[in-house]
Amino acid sequence: MDKHLFKTAEFAALCGVKKDTLLHYDHIGLLKPQRVGENGYRYYSARQLATYDLISALRRLDTPLAEIRDYLTRRSPEALLELLEEKERALEEERKRLERMGNLLRETIRTTCLAQEVRPGEIRLEELSPATFAVVKAPTFREFEESVYLLHIRELLTWAREQGSGASAPGDIFCQENLDQEEVREDFYYCPVPEETQGWQLYQRPGGTYAVLYHQGSYQSEYEAICRLRDWVRDQGYAIDGDLYEEDLVNYTTSEDPDSYLLKLSVKIQKREEGVP
Repeated sequence: MDKHLFKTAEFAALCGVKKDTLLHYDHIGLLKPQRVGENGYRYYSARQLATYDLISALRRLDTPLAEIRDYLTRRSPEALLELLEEKERALEEERKRLERMGNLLRETIRTTCLAQEVRPGEIRLEELSPATFAVVKAPTFREFEESVYLLHIRELLTWAREQGSGASAPGDIFCQENLDQEEVREDFYYCPVPEETQGWQLYQRPGGTYAVLYHQGSYQSEYEAICRLRDWVRDQGYAIDGDLYEEDLVNYTTSEDPDSYLLKLSVKIQKREEGVP
């Protein structure tokens, strides 16, 4: 017996796979033995180890067996380059998908941890960094159709996540001009996105000092909470210096009880000048 030939079990052990794997590969014509003895035993050559290694590497790249078999029947440097470039593109897409998933996990961990650290009902001053938001305009009451609203929100959320946003749900923006006129209504929905993002209506939140209220309650109670924050800013001798932002820390994804939702309400402020009402 040629010492460079191995029985199926021996060759399987060298490859680190089960014997049944080699039998399956033989059955589908992917990796047939070097020869079959009169006794029906299959024998593989040492040279076929390299072929198996190539099959194994392509399988780790999630290449279908039929595609690997097709390549092996027409193998050439050009065919290998074409196959590997295709796999490189697939790996890049998978890398991006995993990165998006990681961003979502990290952001969810951040908001959940923050929700456990703060005191509901607390108002405090915080220094917030500049941020870039992708936004869609909120519908007016007359324009409101729930199906259209949900579609727009879904499109915004999906697009923002593709850009690297970790948002689990959009937030709300209440424009200063309406707050100044004692009107409280959502003007935009937003998702944070990387600064260099392009291809959507974007909005820049300026950095600076913000009055922040951590409000516990349903979305229906948001109006009163915003009025409370606005009044607190005025009572403290500050002036509202920008739009107001709502961010969900606890919502339907983490609680079944709407009254236990935790909303972060933030509005940029500045010290009111003496003599200015």
